[in-house]
Amino acid sequence: MPTVQELNVLHRRYAELSHRFRAAWTFHQFLQSLFKTVLERPAIDLSDAFQDLYVELKELSQNLNTTESERTRARLDVVDRRLGELISALQAEDSRVGADVLRQFFRRVKNYDEKILTQLVRFHIYSRPRSGWDASELDKLDFLLARLCEEDETGQVGSGLILRDSKRLTEIFEGLWFLLGAPPLDAQIIAARRREVEALKMEISDVDSLDRLNERELIGRFRELKHGLGDLFFEPSLLLAVQSTNLALRGRIGELYRQEEQRFVAEYQRVFELEREVPGDADLDAELSEFREQIERFELRLGNGDFKLEDVAQIRESVRILLPRLIHAGGGGGSVRIFEDTGEIRRAAAPIDPAFGDAVFGEHYRRIVAAVQDLPPSTGAREATFTAEMYPLRLEPREITACRLLCADEAADRELEQFILEAAALRLRAMEEAQGIASLLDETTHTGEAPIYDLARRTADIGDGFLARFGHQIHRALLAGDVDRARELELLRMRLMREISGLWLLAYKPFYHGKATWPRG
Repeated sequence: MPTVQELNVLHRRYAELSHRFRAAWTFHQFLQSLFKTVLERPAIDLSDAFQDLYVELKELSQNLNTTESERTRARLDVVDRRLGELISALQAEDSRVGADVLRQFFRRVKNYDEKILTQLVRFHIYSRPRSGWDASELDKLDFLLARLCEEDETGQVGSGLILRDSKRLTEIFEGLWFLLGAPPLDAQIIAARRREVEALKMEISDVDSLDRLNERELIGRFRELKHGLGDLFFEPSLLLAVQSTNLALRGRIGELYRQEEQRFVAEYQRVFELEREVPGDADLDAELSEFREQIERFELRLGNGDFKLEDVAQIRESVRILLPRLIHAGGGGGSVRIFEDTGEIRRAAAPIDPAFGDAVFGEHYRRIVAAVQDLPPSTGAREATFTAEMYPLRLEPREITACRLLCADEAADRELEQFILEAAALRLRAMEEAQGIASLLDETTHTGEAPIYDLARRTADIGDGFLARFGHQIHRALLAGDVDRARELELLRMRLMREISGLWLLAYKPFYHGKATWPRG
C-alpha cells in the first residue's frame, strides 16, 4: 500500500507531465499552421504520437490512487521519455523558424488568444537549453510575449497601442517565473536591471527623429540588454518593464515615421523620377533594380504595419548614393519636387473617357473585378491579397476595398474608388508588359521593333497621367485633413510609379543604346 507521500509524488509528477504535454501539443498545432501559412510546406506531423501519449495519460489519471504505485511510476517514466522525444523533435523543427517568420505569421493570423500564446511561451521554457538562452530563442520569446501583452484601446489584441492590464500580466508572468524554477534573486539586482530598462525607455521617448534614434542605436542597445538578462528576463516586474518598453519603442518609431513620412517618401520618389531621364548604364541599372526591390519590401512591410527602422536607414543611404549619380548622368538637378495641385494636375485629374479606358486597361480591370467577386464575403481585404487566386494580381487591400464598394454600389466617393481600381488595372497591364519584354530572346530585344514595345511606351505615357491624378487626389485628402487616406493613396501611387518606371526603362532602353531611332512625338 503506497503512503500518502508517495501518492503525492505521483500526482505531482502526473500534473507536471500533463502541463508539458499540453504545451507541446499546442506548439505542435502552432507549427503546423505556421509552416502551412508562411513557409507553404508541411511541418513534421506528430499527431499520431501525441494521440497515443494522450491515451496513455488518460489511463494513468484513473490509476494514480491504486496500490500499483511501482507500475504507475514505471509508466510515468515511459511517458516522460516519449514526451521528451516529441519535444526534441519540435525543437528541431522550431530551429528552422526565425523571429521574422513569426512576424509574418502573426500579421496574417490574428486570432491567437492569451491561453494559446501562454502555452507557446511555456513550451519554450519547458524545452530551454541547459547552456542558457541564445539570442534567436529570446527574440522569438520576446515577440510572443509582446503579442500577449499588447492590445488596442478597445481591448482587442494585436495592434500594440497600449499595454494590457498590468495586474493580469503580472499573474501570467509569475506563473512563468515559477515554471522556470530560477533561484531567489537579490531585490537590489532586480531593481538595478529594471532601472536600466526604464532609463532606455525614457531615452526612447525623448528622441526627436528617426535619424537620432538610429544614431543612438537604441534598438540594438535594447536588444542587447534583453539578451544579457538570461533567466532574469522572466522576472515578473522586470518582464513587465521590458514589454512596456517594447511598446514604447514601437509607438515612438511609428510616431516619428508619420512626422517624417512626406519628406522621406519625397526623397526616394526623386530617384524614380530621375531614373527615367538618364541614359542606360549596366551598373546603374543593377543598382536601381536593387533599389526598387528595397522599396517594394519596405512598402509591403509598411502596408502590414511592421516596417523596420533599418529599412528607413538603408533606403536613405541608397538615396544618398544614387541621387548624385543620377543627376551627374544627366537626370537633372535641384531640390526634391513635391506634388502641388497645379492647374496642370487638375486638368490631368479629369475622369478618363470610358471608351479610352476600356481600350487601355479594360481587360485587366474586368479580371480584377471577377477575381474580387469570387472571394467569399467573409474574407478580409488584407487576408485576400495572400490567397492563391488574388496573389498573382499583386493588389493592395485598399484596391480590393475599392472594388467591393463599387460592386456593392455602396455610398462612397465613386470617382475616387473608380480611379483606384483603374490605376490597379493599369499597374497590372504594366507588370505584364514588362514581363513580356523581358522574355523576348530574339533580335527585337535589341532593336525595340516588337509590337509590345509600342504598347509599353503607350502604357508608360498613360501612367504619367495617372501619377498626376494621384497627386490631385492626395492633395484633396490633405486639404480635407484626411491623413490616413492621403497615406493610402501615396502607397498606391508609389507602387504604380515603380511599375511605370520599370516599364519605361525596358521600353526605351534600345534607343539609349543606339539600337533604334527615337520615336517622334
